[in-house]
Amino acid sequence: MSRPRRLLITLAVIAIPAVFIIALLPKGGYDSDISQVGTGTPAVVLTFENYAPASMETMALLDRVRPDHRHEVLFLVADLGTPRGRAFAERYRAFSGILMTFDEEGTLRGRGLIEHGEDELRRRLADELGL
Repeated sequence: MSRPRRLLITLAVIAIPAVFIIALLPKGGYDSDISQVGTGTPAVVLTFENYAPASMETMALLDRVRPDHRHEVLFLVADLGTPRGRAFAERYRAFSGILMTFDEEGTLRGRGLIEHGEDELRRRLADELGL
């Protein structure tokens, strides 16, 4: 195989997953300042790793639900690629893709994976945060 052809194939192998990952990134961004938990506003925190399918799937669900509640709930990300995010996850015994809800005072109200889609996420927000 010629060198230009190998280069083209290599670029395609890198570019296609990169485009897919970028497409799954949150629209409008999520704040990663998890020190905001317990500051008077309920919070939803996703433990997130950028290469983990569970993280990306849950973030896509949050993208659909967040516009309905963005003025009453903080939507945050505990980035497991940072020391602060790892410490937060260790404190709450969470791994990538776990969604945690906290009340205004920072009391953990619920935690777990979202395995059954948007309806499950909306139900959890209603049950755990009264939304």
